[in-house]
Amino acid sequence: MLRTAAYARVSTDKEDQINSLANQRKYFEEYIKSKENLKYAGVYYDEGVTGTQTKKRSGFNKMIEDGKAGKIDLILTKEVSRFARNTIDTLKYTRVLKEYGVGVVFINDNIDTRDNDGEFRLSIMASVAQEESRKTSERVKWGQRRAMENGVVFGNNSIFGFNISGGNLIVNQIEAEIVRLIFNKYTNEGKGSHIIARELYEAGIKPPRSSSGMWSGTMIMRVLRNEKYVGDLIQGKYVTKDYLTHKKEKNDGEKVFIKNHHEAIIDREMWNRTREELDRRSELAKSKCKYSNRYWCSGKIICGECGAKFIIRRSRKSSGEYIAWTCKNRAEHGRRKDSEIGTVGCGMRTINNKSLLECMRFVTEKLCGDFDTVSDEIVSEIAKAEKSVTTDTVYAIERDIRETENKKLRVLDSYFSGQITDREKQLLCEKYDKETEHLKKRLEESGEKAQRRNPLLLKKQIGYDALFSQSVYGEIIDKIIVYEKYMILCIKHLDFGFRIVYSSRGRKENYITMIEECSSTDI
Repeated sequence: MLRTAAYARVSTDKEDQINSLANQRKYFEEYIKSKENLKYAGVYYDEGVTGTQTKKRSGFNKMIEDGKAGKIDLILTKEVSRFARNTIDTLKYTRVLKEYGVGVVFINDNIDTRDNDGEFRLSIMASVAQEESRKTSERVKWGQRRAMENGVVFGNNSIFGFNISGGNLIVNQIEAEIVRLIFNKYTNEGKGSHIIARELYEAGIKPPRSSSGMWSGTMIMRVLRNEKYVGDLIQGKYVTKDYLTHKKEKNDGEKVFIKNHHEAIIDREMWNRTREELDRRSELAKSKCKYSNRYWCSGKIICGECGAKFIIRRSRKSSGEYIAWTCKNRAEHGRRKDSEIGTVGCGMRTINNKSLLECMRFVTEKLCGDFDTVSDEIVSEIAKAEKSVTTDTVYAIERDIRETENKKLRVLDSYFSGQITDREKQLLCEKYDKETEHLKKRLEESGEKAQRRNPLLLKKQIGYDALFSQSVYGEIIDKIIVYEKYMILCIKHLDFGFRIVYSSRGRKENYITMIEECSSTDI
């Protein structure tokens, strides 16, 4: 008796389709049990999934694995389109099953892969099924496009500020007030997205339904950029370009835009001012990114309380610009607090940038000692490195010259032995002569470069002040760990660091009372 299973699939999870699936499963079970030469081995099925790809069809994949494991001898299915609408997948999996001695029978199409012409007929029917899937996809997209042009809204119910009913956007008055609050804070009060998110959280205002339960800067920016809040509608932002993979991609082509499509939450004047403010801050952020490398300790200062990185903060005071470093968690969420979703924020102190630079100057002096000795060591190391590089370069160029000359000799040997023509010999010799000339020129330039690197000139270029530049600090420091009463400076490639102890005269003043060495066990 053949151990026989069946496969059934419906492409949607609507009630009528689910009933169809139940009927298919019942039919196959009764059919197999009614045959004396067949032994019932179960019905594999998938519901609410497409037939153009197999990745998400758990029932189908389980059936294939059981076939490979020798649990099935024969598979019944209604028709080729139920098995797969992708020609490649249909042939691929029927061939895999055949290798393991498993046949597939398509009842309505009267195809049995165990027959000699089974694969030929299957290829034709699979191609027909795939083409039908393509036409269906085109019809659906055409219909959706016409519906969009008529103002029908596609999507789920997760648009904050609106409810979707019958393809229409209806204002949710409670959420609409929050949307207006966000626009006011950003455009009129000049607050950033992270600050707005923190204030909404602290006020106990719940975020969009699809979120993780906490406001974020990203959510705020999505609200500010969503044209639906001014009453406009843009659809078709993403399209499915391949009906087989169903992968959505950003639509670079024409979208469906309808102005004043529905009731607005904010007025046009506020929307335009917000767009201008978004553009202004975006350009400002781009200009800052150009100079981000000037911060020698970016990414190196770590909070000893929450483990987050410190970020730079600037402010204007009567005495001039004040620069400090603060924990990213504190900057975005304020002081540490407990909530229903966990602990947010951080209570770690800020670090005055001027005090930090003074500490680094002291540490650099302790590490480097006498300038003349240090500069002599630097010049010596540079000279050794350049000598090594120059020697290696000269050796490599000389080796290439010898190899090129040997190639030319082999060309001449080939010519005299009659293996190449006179024209071929001429062209090859010209080629290798040019290569040799170029290599000799490089060899001459390497020698001149080595002579120009005078040790006395190098020492003068280093300079005393350069030793205490922020670029040097960045090379010395591996990381800085900040605690409430002290911070630890970890030095690269060394098993010790420095402990910087704060004064008790006040958090804001950041006075340093003591700098001492500490071992690696304290770091």
